[in-house]
Amino acid sequence: MSLIFGSVSKHGYMMKSKIKKHVFGYDVFKENIPFSKLDEGDVLLSPYDEFKRNHNWSFLSMNDDYIELIDQSYARLGKGLSPFIFVIPLMLIALYFLYLYFTLGDDSNDSIFITFLIVTSVVFIMWFCFFVFFRPFYKYDYKKPLCKPILFNRKTGKVFFYLTEAEYIERDWKDVVYVMGNSFGLSGAPLRELRAHIVEEGILKHTFVIGFPMMGIFRTQGLWSFICHFMHKGPEELYPKPHPIYGTIDPFTQLTFCQQVIGAKESYRDTWKSFRIIYHDNWVPALFSFPFDLGNFIARRILLNIKPLPVWHKEVILKNKMEKERPEEISFKDNFKFSMFEMKDK
Repeated sequence: MSLIFGSVSKHGYMMKSKIKKHVFGYDVFKENIPFSKLDEGDVLLSPYDEFKRNHNWSFLSMNDDYIELIDQSYARLGKGLSPFIFVIPLMLIALYFLYLYFTLGDDSNDSIFITFLIVTSVVFIMWFCFFVFFRPFYKYDYKKPLCKPILFNRKTGKVFFYLTEAEYIERDWKDVVYVMGNSFGLSGAPLRELRAHIVEEGILKHTFVIGFPMMGIFRTQGLWSFICHFMHKGPEELYPKPHPIYGTIDPFTQLTFCQQVIGAKESYRDTWKSFRIIYHDNWVPALFSFPFDLGNFIARRILLNIKPLPVWHKEVILKNKMEKERPEEISFKDNFKFSMFEMKDK
């Protein structure tokens, strides 16, 4: 199908997306709608694009046959619930005020109207906080798996998208429409994300966001180039190897870090690192996002304990020989150690 490129409006801002809505940390994509024109500012990607590679902290594993990556549900895990975490103190203060009013106040001096007004105000605050900040999580994320991984198999040329334990989508990887689209973080910062659109006869059926949405275009382009390099040339140049002359390992163009999806078994330190590591060597956004990430961390720990782990359908496991022992495979156990400005050998 042919797609028409969008562009930035003459006023310099992005028009409202026609294919999704953004609700407190959730990108909710529409389905079964016509899809022939990109939103303004979105960029159509080609399987033959070549940018500077960047793993973008978005991989789960890599071996000679396939790569497995996180989707937006894991990248944004906790962000939709974190505003509710921030308003919990407000709710507790409102309840404490109500407690003081009835235990310490002199009820005989207050009219029924004042009492009704105070009680109603507290009840409204509680209802407002639950409805505005908790409802998006309940509507879009409740009982959903911790992650919906995406798997690219270079030997078969197929890509697999996780839906549920019993459902998945399989396509030839070049038959999927890949787009670098616009989004924004909880703080309002503009982001770029790598999308995969499943389009059938001009109708948009499904949309998946691959990896972390990031500020700027280069790391999102780099993630796409990393995937394309693997599919066309294999993993040989992607394994961490010292430069033949300088003896250094590039922390971004080679796979030096993988995420782990193990749920409640994950340590508190690993939870913090799993999403804060995207600020490596970039202290300004790390500092700006710190208060937001504190709420995200608390919400993320809660969700790690209540959300189910993803389990691929047995057909996907068989088609990709996922139970085969692979000594060449890279996963979180092979991670290098990262600080804010430094990478150390594992």
